[in-house]
Amino acid sequence: MKRHIIYKWTLLAVGICTLYPDIATAQTSKREILAADTATIERLDGGITLHKDFVGAVSSIPVEELRSFPDLNVINALQGKAPGLVVRWGDGGLGFNSSELFIRGQHSNGNNQAVVIIDGIERSLDDLLVDEIESIEVLKDAVAKVLYGPAAANGVIKVTTKKGKVGKRKIRTTVEGGIMHVTRTPNYLDSYNYATLYNEARANDGLAPIYSPAQLEGYKNSTGVNDLLYPNVDYMDEFTRKQSFYRKATVEFIGGSKNMKYAMVAGYTGANGLEKLGERQNLNRLNLRGNLEIRITDYMNIRAGVGARLEIKDWGSKDGTGIYNAISTNRPNEYPFTIAPDAIGLPPTEDGVPYFGTSDRFSDNLYADVVYGGNSSERYMSSQADFGLDLDFNKYVKGLTAEGYLTFDNYNITRQSLSNVYPTYDIRPYMDETGSEQILFTQKRKQNLPKDHSISNNKVSRTSGWRANISYNRTFGVHDLGANLAYRYYKMERQNQTQDIIDASYSLRLNYGYARRYLVETALVYMGSNKFMDDHKYFLSPTFGVGWVLSNEQFMKKIEKINFLKLKASFGVLGYAGNTGYKLFHTAWKENGTVGFGEQNKSNAYVTSLVRYGNPDLKWEKSAELNIGIEGRFLENRLRGEINYFHERRWDIIGTNATKYADIIGDYLYAENLAEVKNQGVEAYISWFDRPTKNFSYEIGLNMTFSKNKLIKADELENIESYRKKIGQPTDHIFGLQAEGLFGKDVPLNGHTPQSFGPYQNGDIAYADLNGDGVIDSRDETIVGNNFPRISWGMDIDLNYKGWGLYIQGVAETGVNKLLSNSYYWNTGLGKYSDMVLDRYHETLNPQGSYPRLTSTDGKNSFRNSSYWIKNSAFFRLKNVELSYTFKFKKKDIAQNLKLFARGANLLVISGFKNMDPERPDAGITNYPVLSTYTGGLAVTF
Repeated sequence: MKRHIIYKWTLLAVGICTLYPDIATAQTSKREILAADTATIERLDGGITLHKDFVGAVSSIPVEELRSFPDLNVINALQGKAPGLVVRWGDGGLGFNSSELFIRGQHSNGNNQAVVIIDGIERSLDDLLVDEIESIEVLKDAVAKVLYGPAAANGVIKVTTKKGKVGKRKIRTTVEGGIMHVTRTPNYLDSYNYATLYNEARANDGLAPIYSPAQLEGYKNSTGVNDLLYPNVDYMDEFTRKQSFYRKATVEFIGGSKNMKYAMVAGYTGANGLEKLGERQNLNRLNLRGNLEIRITDYMNIRAGVGARLEIKDWGSKDGTGIYNAISTNRPNEYPFTIAPDAIGLPPTEDGVPYFGTSDRFSDNLYADVVYGGNSSERYMSSQADFGLDLDFNKYVKGLTAEGYLTFDNYNITRQSLSNVYPTYDIRPYMDETGSEQILFTQKRKQNLPKDHSISNNKVSRTSGWRANISYNRTFGVHDLGANLAYRYYKMERQNQTQDIIDASYSLRLNYGYARRYLVETALVYMGSNKFMDDHKYFLSPTFGVGWVLSNEQFMKKIEKINFLKLKASFGVLGYAGNTGYKLFHTAWKENGTVGFGEQNKSNAYVTSLVRYGNPDLKWEKSAELNIGIEGRFLENRLRGEINYFHERRWDIIGTNATKYADIIGDYLYAENLAEVKNQGVEAYISWFDRPTKNFSYEIGLNMTFSKNKLIKADELENIESYRKKIGQPTDHIFGLQAEGLFGKDVPLNGHTPQSFGPYQNGDIAYADLNGDGVIDSRDETIVGNNFPRISWGMDIDLNYKGWGLYIQGVAETGVNKLLSNSYYWNTGLGKYSDMVLDRYHETLNPQGSYPRLTSTDGKNSFRNSSYWIKNSAFFRLKNVELSYTFKFKKKDIAQNLKLFARGANLLVISGFKNMDPERPDAGITNYPVLSTYTGGLAVTF
């Protein structure tokens, strides 16, 4: 296959303008405790940021720790790293299982994800290598996040890429490689056991068995995947491997002088897929980033930067989703992979490709698709370019500075595919007039072999933005004054989207500190979004915060065990547009075919249909947020911690009021401001760091986030039963029936309240009649669980002895449930049987079974949302371990140090959730399973 790859690197400049320049710090050694004066930040070991002149809630994540986590996506390394940050893994394929980021829980009944700001503009963290990152800060309260625009109310992950530094040039190279090993995967029955239990399912339904004793014996003695009449296929074993390969290499150049500073990072990451047959997935990513700062005059600096990523992914005719969905769908006796030409009565094919079997359920053949079905290739290219200008007017007005920057990003995805289709034949035995067994072959799919690849996907998007601000910071004796006036603009354009996303905001931030003890900060942000009509396009967000540094009070000076102690509180009202759809204020129409008029209906006229009825009065969602916290250091800085209480009320949440109108209103149902949610909780962090001897140091850290919200107002009927009401309950509820057990085992069938969901008998699930109306139906549904953790935990241990280092990290979730409703847990009809059915209930064969009786129907009574399928999915995961040894060289002209390391990720999970992964129960069923990664490598610093 001929491939044309166009490498387009845009070498342009960036001046990264941080919205809080006074809380951005250079990366320091993880174990270095800054003994700076009270006007500076202290970046502490465990990830907590203490800024004595800042009243907001901000946590810093140690970037060096993220290096120890071998994964294709840096975003997955953030789990458990900071209080207030909840990271939930996704179920995507190879390199595409990016996590969702939540800060302080769930804020509404809509979108709750945090926004990621990279070098001053909203960007995807998936485009970065951890080696490109200098700092990551989690901005959590109103004062900290208000300047970041209409999407900031859910919290902000603020990322700064590496910048140059004055001093001797530093070069660091890292090489790493290892294996990714499959953890928990579903187990399915073989053909004999499937056929035996399917006969039982038919018998349960009062039907005759479909598999005869001779057929059962044939399956028991099957010759394997190509047995014409009795195939027996372990699809997981036939099509997937147990392990894959991970590889990574990076090089960094950092240095500079008084007049010029530079940083450049180039990196490669790659991995192979788990496919055993056909073309194996192959993922290769190239990253390049450069930042340059040049001093033009005593009062002017220019900054320039570029970032780019080229991603090349190749796979066969089916990606991970296609293969694993087929594995979890195809029964072990579905069809033989291939059919011999003499068996089907056809001549051998000219190209040597065999004939392929299929069944009456399907027309395709997974083996044919994977081995002969063609291939796909995807290219993803992102380029980011920034320009910046810093002006220092201290020569004229002391404390006066100004800065501005421009950003330009481009993103492109192109996929091309070659899809070969080969004939498949359904195989069905029958008895002829003489009583002899014959085989009927019915062609299900015809051959189609295109010669050229076709473009199956092409997406283009771009973003641009600029920001300008002028700042004044001055100290007059015991008075510290600060002011910042800024304008921010952001635009995103996407292919085939009729409305671009445009945000713009004006901001004024004022700071005052007295004697480094009493701190006051306020910010006014006039933020705008084109998602609203002119009268509602802008929203004024005020925030206010205060702080009291008790440790600077004279009466605290004598308490030697307290090194730093600060109380803080903040409040603000933020506007939010991140959950608002496009042009909801505008009534939209579209052409929808034609209709005939006139004689014999030969005159056609276009039909116009309503797409959406607009609401020009749509307003911003609002969020009123309160934060109260305390942070400090004690016992000669060895004990460190912080605790914050937060309370948020989000109102005017946008949605459609479906319960207010009759169904016949259809598309005239418009979006409106109708819902309200209250969210509150506590986040905390504590760590202990000590160096008992000159050669040994250790740190133990623990952080937690507790959050729980409540729906205050929504589109809900007022006259429904209290247990059915969503108002007054958390928004992460799981609704279902209240199960009482299995008929015949836990509940007598006779005399039980009738159930209206379909036929049922002993072995089916019995439900409670919650409203006492004498029938069990959808009006008996209630809340049976919640799908967002009440508490998220992160814990780590870091040991250092001479050159040896051992880092261990664990994460946990408690107070969370999963609804077990995928095809592994629900086995009905003609679907595949997993090992769950081995414990099925049967009146004589297994009267103590805990799984509902088998059925050849869709099982509408038992296989529906209910408490029977709710599982406590709390877990503890040994997420990351790194063992290393660092050689330090005395002759620095060779190298500064050499670090050898062995790393592991996702090594162990402890949970009552035994079959699949408690965090990702769909992994291995709808896409790739959860993988454990084991790597080794070295890093050399010159």
